[in-house]
Amino acid sequence: MSYTETYELISDDFWAFVRQEGDRGDHFRKHYEKIYEGGVIDAKTKRLMALCGAIAAGCKGCILGQTVKAIENGATKEEILETCSVAWSLGGTMAGSQIAMVMGLLREKGMIS
Repeated sequence: MSYTETYELISDDFWAFVRQEGDRGDHFRKHYEKIYEGGVIDAKTKRLMALCGAIAAGCKGCILGQTVKAIENGATKEEILETCSVAWSLGGTMAGSQIAMVMGLLREKGMIS
């Protein structure tokens, strides 16, 4: 399964869970959408910040999802790789191993060779 397919499967299943949660899910979805809107900090930067945290925490779905969302919000390969470097600095070799998912996703999207 590709990194893109893995992300889509995790995302679809997560949002299916949120829908099953009724009012709680609605509150979460509204909160999630509001948090990642552009504000004082633009949406792309917020996604890069979230990617850094996801790598440091080792959350596969979050790493893939935040990488996809950062790209959708205009992040360049260079911005994503610099974000990975910050995460690596924070999380050491354990975070460094998580960066492989970002690299695979960037490769699938033709952003690196």
